[in-house]
Amino acid sequence: MATKKSIVKLFEKAGELGPQKNLLKILKDKFLNMYWEEFFAPFMDSTMSVIVSQTPIHCVTVNNMITFAANGFSILSEHSTKDGRSGLYLISEFFQLCRKYGHSKDKAIRWRFCLFLNHLLNHMTEGKVLSVELCDVATMLLLDRLQDKKPEVRAQAVYALSLLQAPDNPKICPIFKKFMFHMTCDSSAEVRTVIVKKIAMFNNVIDEMLKNTLFDVSDNVRREAFNRFLEYPFSRFSSKQRQTILKIGLEDKNESIRSLVKKRFLESWLNECNNDFVVLLKNLGVENEIVCEKALNIIFETYYDSQVLDFINQYLKSDSRMIALDKLSVEKIFLWKCIAKYLTTEKKIELARNQGDVENYNINVLLPDLVKFSDYIRDYYFNCMESNEFILIQLLDMTSAFAIDVVGAESLNKLCLDLLLDDQLSVKPIKSVAVLFGLTFKNGKDLLNYVKKILNKFQTRTIDIYHLVDKVGTQELFEYQVKSLTDKIGDLFKNEFPDIMEFEKLIFEMKKLKKQYKEINLLPEEKILVDMAVNNLLKVFELVFQVQQLPKVGIELSLLTDIVQNIVVGYLACSKVNIRMEAIRSLSPYLLVNNVSAAKEHMITLCSEIANPMTDRHLLLKIMFELFMRYDLKTFDMNDDLDTDEEYEGYLSVENILPLLVTCIDYDVDDSSFKSVIIKGFCNLLIFKKVKSISLLSKLLLIWFKRLSRETFTIYNHLVKFFTSYVFYIDSSSSALAMCYVPVLKEIVKYNLADKLGIKIDEVNSTLMNLTRGLLYKNEKKAINAHGELACYILDYLLDENQPYMSMLVDTLYKLEIDFENNDKLVNTVGPKILSVIKYLKHSNDKNSSKYLNKIQKKFDPVLQKKESFLKKINEKKVDETDKEIYVTEKELDSTEMDKQQTQGPSTINKEPDMIQVHEDLFTQENVIILSSDNEDDSIEGLQSTKLDEMKRLSEVFKRSLNTTTYDLTSDASD
Repeated sequence: MATKKSIVKLFEKAGELGPQKNLLKILKDKFLNMYWEEFFAPFMDSTMSVIVSQTPIHCVTVNNMITFAANGFSILSEHSTKDGRSGLYLISEFFQLCRKYGHSKDKAIRWRFCLFLNHLLNHMTEGKVLSVELCDVATMLLLDRLQDKKPEVRAQAVYALSLLQAPDNPKICPIFKKFMFHMTCDSSAEVRTVIVKKIAMFNNVIDEMLKNTLFDVSDNVRREAFNRFLEYPFSRFSSKQRQTILKIGLEDKNESIRSLVKKRFLESWLNECNNDFVVLLKNLGVENEIVCEKALNIIFETYYDSQVLDFINQYLKSDSRMIALDKLSVEKIFLWKCIAKYLTTEKKIELARNQGDVENYNINVLLPDLVKFSDYIRDYYFNCMESNEFILIQLLDMTSAFAIDVVGAESLNKLCLDLLLDDQLSVKPIKSVAVLFGLTFKNGKDLLNYVKKILNKFQTRTIDIYHLVDKVGTQELFEYQVKSLTDKIGDLFKNEFPDIMEFEKLIFEMKKLKKQYKEINLLPEEKILVDMAVNNLLKVFELVFQVQQLPKVGIELSLLTDIVQNIVVGYLACSKVNIRMEAIRSLSPYLLVNNVSAAKEHMITLCSEIANPMTDRHLLLKIMFELFMRYDLKTFDMNDDLDTDEEYEGYLSVENILPLLVTCIDYDVDDSSFKSVIIKGFCNLLIFKKVKSISLLSKLLLIWFKRLSRETFTIYNHLVKFFTSYVFYIDSSSSALAMCYVPVLKEIVKYNLADKLGIKIDEVNSTLMNLTRGLLYKNEKKAINAHGELACYILDYLLDENQPYMSMLVDTLYKLEIDFENNDKLVNTVGPKILSVIKYLKHSNDKNSSKYLNKIQKKFDPVLQKKESFLKKINEKKVDETDKEIYVTEKELDSTEMDKQQTQGPSTINKEPDMIQVHEDLFTQENVIILSSDNEDDSIEGLQSTKLDEMKRLSEVFKRSLNTTTYDLTSDASD
């Protein structure tokens, strides 16, 4: 008894003071001087008493005692009792208790077991480790707790499991695999944060963080990820990873995260490069110019302007203020350009003054003479043996930092003309050339006239070779068709009994195509001419497209029409697909500049082109939906109601294109599919009320509800934003979504989508129930609660003998918020439907029909109480035989049951519905599992059931963004 009291006092003292060294020494001395039987029972009893105590999780005293016990186990494991029993047996016995009590119904007990194991593993001395068997047991116990229904328990389990990771072999480590899953799929931000903080850093972990974690809805998770990246060795990142970290970090909506990246990352990485900007750019890579330039500008802000100038002065020749051509590199030209753009005209003038140039206009302290710089570019491109396209583009972009005078403009324009007419120049520099034209010409008219002269020169070069280009296009088409027929023949013979007639037909078509292909003969020198002509034509279309992006040319519609009609339109019929596609792309800005007649004319072109083989459907559909957004559908004589019963022919036309595009949307669409463009286009049309379609909305809902995967991440994100915008800004959205309720359920049943797509029926049901309440609409006073309409659709669906959702539908009816008191029209509509359902249930063979009947009668008590009034109205309107039968059925209700109905308690119409699991978290991945625990807490919360209502969370973000023009729906959302 004395021993037990002394150990209890040690625990009490530790609870007050923490695991002090003197207390642990006293515990160790007792262990060394006592027999096993004397020490074991009191110590284990004290430890377990602390763990099972009825106190809150974060009770400091209890947690101090647990830390003391864990440290004690760790220390005693190295020693033995008076009779020679090793302290490792204490740990073994404790693990047995973990097996027994680790699945307790009490959340606090499970949490404390994890806390104990965390401290035990954390305080094992360096020279002493757990045996493999005990490590395996600890891993098994903690992995089980990682599946716990309470996020606090899962988070504590992560702390302990992180000490058991196998950093040398992550591929076979079960902990590492679980961490990778929970890092993005766990519903708790606390758990995700802890995993990001504790997971071992490998290349696949970094890639996972870059793809998902840096887009997490929780600021804490994202911040912890950036902190881990900051600790990670700079040299072990790839240049692409460094760029991604900077891009995402500098665009983060949280100010503290942006500040962390701006200050700590850039400063640390520059230090790693010995403060050499050229070395920094080599490590970053300059492929993503926007990110690299933004990073440099942030760093420049921490220096004086004169210091920024010194960063490039070491590479510039003092007399010419230019880098020697033989020493010009990608990093040096990029740094030169960024410094030139950063030092604005005002800064240049100040620098000139400080360095002795008194006159304000003298800014040659930074830049060379523009004519000489033009000659410098010409010399680099035409005379250097190994000219680099990226360097050429940077040199052209750098001209925007010059003060362009008349002489300089003429020199630059001549340079651009020579560059464009060079057969070796590719398409990439054309954008920079177009921007340069925007700087050198004072008005759009002069610019377009100059461009027209250039285009005419190209026209002269290519007009005589057009027939050869057309031949090559025909050859490519034949090759594609032969390959398609070969694939069809292969698929045909995969069948057990192939259709011989079909086979012979395909063979005949293939022979015909091959013969046609051989009839087209092209000489080697002709192929060279075609390649040059194609390259020049692609430059032509790119130049036309880029020039139209310049603000000063937008009003010159007559000149644009002249260019388009004489240069572009003629190539819309070219047999070479890439020529047609680029011609259409260059045509698109012209169609969007308030040019109704051209838009109507070329909408037909787009419709016919979509059906052609080898076309870029992404581009065609994008342009098409932009035109639908730019002009009203009536402009194209199109019907905005897409749910018509008309049967369209197989060919595409302007009249039937939208209904046919709706039908072509399938549920296997991914981000790279051209159908993703259709989905995004329709979302925009629905938001701006340009179309209406319940069928379309139902399809979008099903795609939104399908299991998320990496391949559908972008579409899912877009649909989240769409539905949040739709219900937040369109007051009638709740009614439209109520109409989608039954079609969605029918589609799921018809095609077994629950299994195929991983759709959860309860999730669909509860989310639609929430959305049809109308509470997300920004003006809640004007919001429409469509629960009354939804009740009508559900009551009709209940009478469908093939629907398998009877229990869910009745339960949903019971939870709907419907006001019967002030809506006689709704009562008259719902009343006959209720009576039909009551009749159906009374004659149903379902064993639960009485339960369903009771629930419906409880819910619709106000309607039943008004039965006489609406039945009288039905009789006055000379109802048909079916309605008479309903009336008779109502009369036949036995008196006992009717009395019971009229003595029911208060109706539940104003009661807040018990909303269950709603749509999954924005960043849930594929193969989401339902995590469970052997315990049953007072509130059941797993990874699925604890998820926040996504629509409510996103609506809060919208409420904070009402005064902005653009939105990021995950900006400040908490998890």
